[in-house]
Amino acid sequence: MRLAPVPILVLLLMASGCTLTSFEPDTPKGTGTHTPTPPAPGSGPIITSVPEVSPTAPGAEPGSVVAPTPLPRERPRTPPATLSPASKALVGQAQTQRKKGDLPGATASLERALRIEPNNPLLWIEMGRLRMDQHNYPQAEAMGRKALSMSVGDNRTQSQAWLLISDSLKARGKNPQAQEALAKSKELSQF
Repeated sequence: MRLAPVPILVLLLMASGCTLTSFEPDTPKGTGTHTPTPPAPGSGPIITSVPEVSPTAPGAEPGSVVAPTPLPRERPRTPPATLSPASKALVGQAQTQRKKGDLPGATASLERALRIEPNNPLLWIEMGRLRMDQHNYPQAEAMGRKALSMSVGDNRTQSQAWLLISDSLKARGKNPQAQEALAKSKELSQF
């Protein structure tokens, strides 16, 4: 059931203990025109409740108003990312080339796949793994983060992206950050 905005406002004001008085303009009866008159002092809405004050709120000054904390919204789930048949063939070719040590050939194959599907996070993860083989760790992390941003709601793909980020950070000696990324990867893989 969806309520109109005005009744919701009235319900919220009533729930918080506030009251409103309506404002009716003075209109002479029987005349076709209305000349607006300024409202008399005190004839507008009257708020009879005082905002909640919390002197113990963390980081708050004494007497400051405490804002309500919004509840986090749950992210919608999306189906796991998949590769098109053409991209799948190119990724298979790139993996074969990587195993043979042909990193430039693998790069060319993955770049062709990315031209076909530039918004596929799995291809960015695969390119990040190739960058790890090339010892280009900052770029591997960047590709993992790109894949992460493209796979919102896809826990499996996000888990793989965090794992790539963790490996990149660990290779650069950033062990605390690598552990945090690994923990995020493990957390996402449980769903």
